[in-house]
Amino acid sequence: MSVVIKPTVNNIISLWFGADTPIRQYKIKLNPDLWKACQRIDHSFHVSSKLRSPEQYRKSDKIAFARAVQQELNRLRASMSKETGCFA
Repeated sequence: MSVVIKPTVNNIISLWFGADTPIRQYKIKLNPDLWKACQRIDHSFHVSSKLRSPEQYRKSDKIAFARAVQQELNRLRASMSKETGCFA
């Protein structure tokens, strides 16, 4: 069973904010780049609602977090394509 997931807003939210289950751990293991991007964004992310705990984030905060992760992934892909000379 392959669980490589697309970095959609809903998938990022469920991966980062979801309950810690064996299935989630498996998804993290199969999607290390996505997980690392989530970790990087988590260190610098400031929510508009000023809530500190991710468990208290509003839906809009979670969406903003997921979009920031998508931007980070796009930035990483762009820098990798420049380094390798591939344009995908």
